[in-house]
Amino acid sequence: MSSDQEIREAKKSIRKRIRAIRESSVAFDSSSIVSGLQTLPEWKAASTVLLYHPLPGEVDLKPLLDVPGKRIVLPLVSGEDLLLKEYAPGSLVRGFAGIEEPAASAPDVDPSEIGLAVIPGVAFDSACRRLGRGRGFYDRLLPKLGCPLAGVAFSWQMVEAVPSDPWDVPLDILVTPERIFRKQQ
Repeated sequence: MSSDQEIREAKKSIRKRIRAIRESSVAFDSSSIVSGLQTLPEWKAASTVLLYHPLPGEVDLKPLLDVPGKRIVLPLVSGEDLLLKEYAPGSLVRGFAGIEEPAASAPDVDPSEIGLAVIPGVAFDSACRRLGRGRGFYDRLLPKLGCPLAGVAFSWQMVEAVPSDPWDVPLDILVTPERIFRKQQ
């Protein structure tokens, strides 16, 4: 089997496992992950936190939107632009694929103000790289950020030899229901 064929087969296997995790009932209990995230020193230290709205089956971060003492920022894709908008209670509108997003009229936020970015997912590998969705969207956003990146997911135990893609999201921290992982330096 050629190297390209092996990579395609590995990716196909990963997609099947991610789909199985997303469809499992465990994928809807986000409370232990959200609680774990709030114990992080990086969460406690950050006054401005960037959250991503999850797709169905990913970790639900909505309980974090109205945490006292935190300024929450949400990304908004507007054509070719990726904007960072300040969240206000009751200000979300339905966007692409029905995902709630900030209104275009919400105040802009400079990327340098963000102290922590929280990235939801279904699965990550043991090198703290997000698997699956992310191409394009994260490519545009990550170069703008100079803060720690924390992934939140239902599983990290994926295929060890996951083919690396240029749009993989390298993370500093990963929070799962069982434990918190930190990227090895």
